Amino acid sequence: MNFSVLQLASISYLIGFLFLLFIRSYDKYYKEPIWRMALFSFLGGIVAVLVSTLLYAFIHPKFNLTDAIFKIGTVEEFSKLLSLFVLYKIIKKEFDEIVDGIIYVAAISLGFSVIENIFYAQAAPHPYLLLLKRFLFATVGHISFSVYMGIAFYVHKKIKKNYTGLFLSFLLSTLAHGLYDGLIFNKNLTVLFLPLYFLLIVFQFRLLKVAYAYSKMKQSLDLKHFKILKNKVQTINCCHCQQNDAKLIGFNNIEMMLCQSCEHLMISQTAFNKLLKFYRPKLNRKQFFNNLKNIGKVVAVNPQQTLIYHFGKGRFNAKLSDLKDWFTTENKRDLKLYHQSLEGRIFYHLGFKYLR
Repeated sequence: MNFSVLQLASISYLIGFLFLLFIRSYDKYYKEPIWRMALFSFLGGIVAVLVSTLLYAFIHPKFNLTDAIFKIGTVEEFSKLLSLFVLYKIIKKEFDEIVDGIIYVAAISLGFSVIENIFYAQAAPHPYLLLLKRFLFATVGHISFSVYMGIAFYVHKKIKKNYTGLFLSFLLSTLAHGLYDGLIFNKNLTVLFLPLYFLLIVFQFRLLKVAYAYSKMKQSLDLKHFKILKNKVQTINCCHCQQNDAKLIGFNNIEMMLCQSCEHLMISQTAFNKLLKFYRPKLNRKQFFNNLKNIGKVVAVNPQQTLIYHFGKGRFNAKLSDLKDWFTTENKRDLKLYHQSLEGRIFYHLGFKYLR
């Protein structure tokens, strides 16, 4: 391997790995070690490329929409899924969170795409420009094609044998991959390429939100996980008992007030919005807050009237136990409503139906 190829490989991998780290940033609870992700992407890319190269010795696709779906998409997505099965033992002990399925299949897709990029760049008149273009589209695209298989694979290995989910996820990944390539091959359809590309990315992050909504790794809302922020002093009247002895506390870098008299929490709208990201990730937060503003000055958020929103003060008030129960109940309700939609029904059969 000459120096120019090493340069191409390093640049292509670095750019792609930055996107993988961006996906990893969504892993809010127990982040996967960077070195393991790098190793897995390297090994996974090699295995996937070897498998696809072997299959292409017998399958010779033409550059059209039909072959893009039934040959190119099928071969390459099968290669990634097989690579995930082959290398599973490397991550078996740490494969303990549903989001890990997305992260590790994304790592394999990155490795596969980097090797593919090198082959294309070597033959290009402007290799670095080509690498940039392929990162923006091909590398990100490869990751977006395969996320469905990551969810189904996690359920299959950790929850319940999920052959139906694996097959469905493989079909979705193959279809996404095939349409992506097919629109590039067909000049009459290239106008649809960018809308499809952005749609695939949107679905990728929507799937991540669903995965977080099902996650069992969230830190529970218990006082043992809160810290009193002694370096910050703030005097505030409790919305519940009107006493003036609330203390500023922190939870996952979210600041709230805890009344020492009645043990009610006082949470600013900004802090409550951050809590919603953790405990109700499928909620449309903008619509949620707009609905509260349209109701009145003091709003009972839940039927039991134990979670109150004070519009004038911009604060929520509740006992910690009531808030915890509300998040749990409403998150289940969010998911139930979501799975009534067409998109939700499809994702439900990837394996989410086993995560109750």
